[in-house]
Amino acid sequence: MEVIKRREDETRSRLGMCSVCRVNKAKYTCPACSIKSCSLSCVKAHKQCEGCSGVRNRAALVLKDDMDNLTLLSDYRLLEEIDHKLEDNLRHPLRRHVMRSLKDKPSLPHFLHRLRNEAWNRGTTLKFMPSHFASRRENTSRFNFKEGIIRWHIKWIFHQADVTFTDTSVDENTPIIKLLTKYLEPNNDLSQDDNEKLAYYQSASYGKVAVLMKTDVPGSGTTFQELFMSKSIRLNLANKMVMEYPVLYVVLKHHMDAYLEYQPEGHDDLFSDPEVKEATEMQKVTGLSFFDASNDMEDG
Repeated sequence: MEVIKRREDETRSRLGMCSVCRVNKAKYTCPACSIKSCSLSCVKAHKQCEGCSGVRNRAALVLKDDMDNLTLLSDYRLLEEIDHKLEDNLRHPLRRHVMRSLKDKPSLPHFLHRLRNEAWNRGTTLKFMPSHFASRRENTSRFNFKEGIIRWHIKWIFHQADVTFTDTSVDENTPIIKLLTKYLEPNNDLSQDDNEKLAYYQSASYGKVAVLMKTDVPGSGTTFQELFMSKSIRLNLANKMVMEYPVLYVVLKHHMDAYLEYQPEGHDDLFSDPEVKEATEMQKVTGLSFFDASNDMEDG
């Protein structure tokens, strides 16, 4: 006990008087600004008055003459933490897809290059989400080389019925009205529950139903465009931008104005895809583009 007390007295004498109250001898040194204090109350008062965090700046310059073993150990641990952080970023499912430069741009598989180029030849601007996004993984759209056609993955949303369907390998030359037949007419291909939900649509004639295409554009929000039901998928997608695959809304015509006149503010709209929101927020933070430029055809 006497040894400990003697050491405390030596420390107090070495530190001098408390820089806060200037009454008692100092016991502590602030790691951030080296202010001397004598008690917890003085430490708190110092932080409040000076706006000091009390956390040592581990990257602060230390003169060679002032360096000791503790300084070297601290620097070593800091470098280790940085190395671990970089490894974590490489393993992170989102951050690993962030491009540090144009050279780091992830390349598309050959079949997606071909699909994008063929869509471009038909007047359709096709873009893709990063490979870890669900919409990218579930997209089955492909260009069939032997047939010379695009077979689309199409998502149908019957908004008033609160039900969603997916068609895969849809021939681009198929008229939209032919694809809608299995949904607008009761049949055994759908479950009883789905037929009950679609009864609202099935009771209406084809002339009272409209098909709208949803387009999410980062930075511009969501837009809806009416499609021609008598025309093919190929003709309807001409001069339009498609993100991964067409998302088509089937609505009754007396509800159509609510979609066509819908002008979202920013990205808080009710209909926008959460993945597009996420990618847009990542783009804001990093300043980098996460979408493959569809008009960049030289790499196809």
